[in-house]
Amino acid sequence: MKRLNLWMVALMALSFSFTFVSCSDDDNTDNTEQAKAIAGTYKGYSIGESRMFSDYLMGSDASATITANTDGTINLVYKSGSGDFTLNNLKVSSKSFKGEGEVALAMGGNTPGNYEYTLEGSVSDAKVLTLKANVPVPMGGIDINFIQGETPIAYYVASTYQYDTNLAISVRGTSYGSTEDCKAIVKRASETTVDITLNGFGNLSGGGNMNLGDFTISGVKVEKANSGYTLSLGAFESAAESASGTTPITGESLEGTVTANGKANITVAFKPGAMPMAITTVFTGNVNETSAQ
Repeated sequence: MKRLNLWMVALMALSFSFTFVSCSDDDNTDNTEQAKAIAGTYKGYSIGESRMFSDYLMGSDASATITANTDGTINLVYKSGSGDFTLNNLKVSSKSFKGEGEVALAMGGNTPGNYEYTLEGSVSDAKVLTLKANVPVPMGGIDINFIQGETPIAYYVASTYQYDTNLAISVRGTSYGSTEDCKAIVKRASETTVDITLNGFGNLSGGGNMNLGDFTISGVKVEKANSGYTLSLGAFESAAESASGTTPITGESLEGTVTANGKANITVAFKPGAMPMAITTVFTGNVNETSAQ
């Protein structure tokens, strides 16, 4: 009986050993198949989020290339448009992965600096890649998100135009002042529209003092043109906020252009409050100091 029991124990142990090895092989096979399933090159664009900016286009021609390794891991090269994130031998689980490394990140045309980062991503069954890199040091931390697909046109004009600026107003061709202390803030509202906030009416000189605060023009249409982009909108309503209170704005039209190198020219016809005649405002400005050159 004792001899029989020993043989039974030995057989059971051997059975468990085979079972364990079999599971390990299955796991490795699953990982290898998942790595192969998500391999490929994904094209899209990169959007940045930080304490200093949001919904910021960091790269309009971004790509992520995933290569499957024979051991079930993957290699990733993510070209974000502001820096290249390269990671090797990432483990794959349920078509998801994560890792960490160091990237040379360039912001605003400045010399790139080296920063540590973490990255995580996944690929859906429809082979859509979701990818986010977090760089915790610059600007209080930056999240760089890869979005698969074509870049919406509104991103190409969304920015703050604050260099080499001028804001001038006129009524029926007669000038009522101008200022260089102004700016236009353009934010993406949808794939094809933006919201434009005009600033500087309280700084006008050489004419009348409007005592008018900033106001935002919503739903401005963006279209591609030969030399850049066009802006257009028909009648609109808004409100200008100032120290003296709120002034209703009745807009008649907006038209403008943004060149490929970031120079904006925006003309707006509107009536503040109960004013019977429309004011024509012309704003010009650049995204950066060199775009006017």
